[in-house]
Amino acid sequence: MTVPPAERTRSMPVDAEAVFEVITDLEDLSSWLPAGVEVDCYGAHLVRLWVGGEVVERRIAVDWDSLGITWGDPHSPTYTGTVRVLRVAPGRSAVTVRLTGSAGLPPSRLDDWLVRALDELALVAGVHAGPRGDGGRAAHRGAGPDAPRRPLEVMLDR
Repeated sequence: MTVPPAERTRSMPVDAEAVFEVITDLEDLSSWLPAGVEVDCYGAHLVRLWVGGEVVERRIAVDWDSLGITWGDPHSPTYTGTVRVLRVAPGRSAVTVRLTGSAGLPPSRLDDWLVRALDELALVAGVHAGPRGDGGRAAHRGAGPDAPRRPLEVMLDR
């Protein structure tokens, strides 16, 4: 059975880099993902998802330069998706999420989940970025080789 994907885009009053930092920080995922969804990066380029009573493993690819994440592949019928963060202007970005859920999940429920997740992501990213929407935690980090690395970046480099 083919499961139709849901796609949503939301504008955010936060720099794209600050939003992407929240998305790639495993410690912050629970602050914007809905209750009942857990994600764990457990190996090089692999994530484990707990969705309700189901556990699935997916390969993950992070494009740090283009601010994009892809999980799963075309052969995975469920729990695949992409997130893209677009640089719109200083202090402004847009996030597009495309997600394929489980075969039993009604499309309207998946769409509602995306709306709620993007709303929460905007709030969390805004808090981390500060009042101007730019800088945030990323601005306090150096860009050199000794700069602290994001948790997902460390996990993917194993």
